[in-house]
Amino acid sequence: MFKKLLVVTAALAVSTSALADVKLSGLYEGTLTTEGAYTQDITTTLTGTEGNSAVTVIFDKEFAVDDMYVTTTSGPLTFTLGDKSGTSPDEIVLGVAMQVGAVNLGLNQVSGGATSVDASGVIAGVSLAMTDVTSTTRETTGSYTLAGITTEVVHSQVAAGTNIEGSLSREFVGLGTIEVSMGNDSANVDTKGVSLTRGIWTAGWEQVGSATGVTTLMASLKF
Repeated sequence: MFKKLLVVTAALAVSTSALADVKLSGLYEGTLTTEGAYTQDITTTLTGTEGNSAVTVIFDKEFAVDDMYVTTTSGPLTFTLGDKSGTSPDEIVLGVAMQVGAVNLGLNQVSGGATSVDASGVIAGVSLAMTDVTSTTRETTGSYTLAGITTEVVHSQVAAGTNIEGSLSREFVGLGTIEVSMGNDSANVDTKGVSLTRGIWTAGWEQVGSATGVTTLMASLKF
């Protein structure tokens, strides 16, 4: 399977003669805590597009490469080859995704490793996404918006047990978006928080277990 998909992806990637289009984008985040500590991070993305194919390179704040991968679209199929592991250890994956009705199905195989099946879509107004459907360790995300209130629940089944996170958010005109969140991890540690986002600024408070709650002010700027 891996070798066949690799051949198809390589063939599609070199099948276009259109002129290349290069774009630069990124995300800057800076966080100030109640203790007066300020941390900042920036992620920069460089994308080169030619016809039905694109190569993406993502740099961290040290301008070291976090991710590098190529995508190619052919009809209903989108092929991806490369590293999309983010800050996790590098992992080369070959994947193919397609839309089947309201559901997006993805097949991803780690180079020399296992294959995972992912699925996402909107069913009866509920957005659902599941990673590694066939595995006992998987993550399911569901979100729904009603009367301006967005509810999101993330259920992660990991080797140590279950992690659950939930949030409620709503935008208020003239004030911003207020979000209330709560969670419980596999070690049975509770997390709760509240935040207010307005423009690029987010003021938040979070408490993990019985520890003292931490108040933060974060600036998030996409470019």
